[in-house]
Amino acid sequence: MSQTVLEPHAEEPLDTDVPDGELARRLATTWGTAGGIIGALSTVDHKIIGRRYILTGFFFLILGGLAAVAMRLQLAVPDNTLIGPDLYNQIFTMHGTTMMFLFGVPIGEALAVYLVPLMVGTRNIAFPRLNAFSYYVYLFGGLMIWVAFAMNIGPDNGWFSYVPLAGPEFSPGKRADFWAQMVTFTEVAALAVAVELVVTVLKLRAPGMTLDRIPLFVWAMFVNAFLIIFAMPAVMLGSTMLILDRLLDTHFFNQAEGGDPLLWQHLFWFFGHPEVYIIFLPGTAFVSAIVATFARRPVFGYPAIVLSLIATGFLSFGLWVHHMFT
Repeated sequence: MSQTVLEPHAEEPLDTDVPDGELARRLATTWGTAGGIIGALSTVDHKIIGRRYILTGFFFLILGGLAAVAMRLQLAVPDNTLIGPDLYNQIFTMHGTTMMFLFGVPIGEALAVYLVPLMVGTRNIAFPRLNAFSYYVYLFGGLMIWVAFAMNIGPDNGWFSYVPLAGPEFSPGKRADFWAQMVTFTEVAALAVAVELVVTVLKLRAPGMTLDRIPLFVWAMFVNAFLIIFAMPAVMLGSTMLILDRLLDTHFFNQAEGGDPLLWQHLFWFFGHPEVYIIFLPGTAFVSAIVATFARRPVFGYPAIVLSLIATGFLSFGLWVHHMFT
């Protein structure tokens, strides 16, 4: 029996006669955002989502700043009765939680979402729908905990939520539940963005842009993304275990039933110390980019700086225990 050999389809010739204006129009149509409310809510443009991340982060910064002002007013004079003890504990917790989880980490990722695709020469970030999803998860988590605070059921155990203080015995009600759920939401968002950045840098660079040619800002955010990928699951696991202890009567942190309260501290600070560098590295990246640009000089010691960024990432995971003594 004879076999029929199918000839491969001939590639269609590229239309090289398209004017630049028409080409720009076609690209704008392909990559553009639909009009109306639905189009605005469903956009996957990294620049739009990056701006939303930045504006939302600064909105939470204002809320966290107002909480700090309220604490300072209470502490301004002795025996002040401006804020009661319960409300003060809530404000203290909301300030730290907001600055760490809703501003410090997200604002660095927001700038990376906006700038990294532009710097590596791609039209959009990898997994653009996941990028949009991450923003809404982050927004929902932040609004949830602030609505709880406005309804006087905000968390009051400190932004570190140590057990057994945050456990069911000493924190009845839903205050600690809101905190743990917010952590889960915001860390899911952070992990999603980190994965997108890693894939964008590794797979979507412009032709000829090797890793030793990408800007130092991109290198810093690349290392930052790996820090998030390896650090965030620890606190997500801890918050999930805390919720299970509180709602399903498990005993992960109940010493009387074989649990270990110190396990919470290890899980939290295994994330908490790398987070110091997750917040710090974007700032150093901006300095390297801004100084080199306005000085009109290349950065001296590019390989050494890249290696130091990578070394910082590795070392940040070996130092968390000192937080347990402060």
